[in-house]
Amino acid sequence: MKNYALNKWVTQRVSAIVLIPLLVFLLYSLVDLVNQDYTGALDAFDNYLSIIIFTLFLMFSGLHLRLGLNEILEDYIQDEPLKASLNKIIILYSAVLPVIGIISLITIIL
Repeated sequence: MKNYALNKWVTQRVSAIVLIPLLVFLLYSLVDLVNQDYTGALDAFDNYLSIIIFTLFLMFSGLHLRLGLNEILEDYIQDEPLKASLNKIIILYSAVLPVIGIISLITIIL
C-alpha cells in the first residue's frame, strides 16, 4: 500500500510538471486563434507538432484529473459502496474526455 500511494503521488506531481509547458503552448495557440476565422483555426491544426502537443495535453490532463479526483474521493467519502461507484465514474470520465478530444482532433485534421 505504501509503494502504491507513493507511485500515485509521484505520478500526479510528474503529470503536473508535464502539463505546465503543454498548457503554456495551448494558451499561446488559443490566443493566436482569437483573431482568425474558421479556416485559420483549422490551419492551426495542420502542424503535426501542435497535434502531438494537444494530444499529449489531453492524455496528461485526463491522468491528472483521475489522480486528483481519486485523492479527493479517498479523503472525503467514507461510504465504501458510494466510493466504489464514484471511482468508476471518475475512471470513465477521465478516460472518455481525452478520447473524445483526440477523436475530435482527428476529424478536424482529416
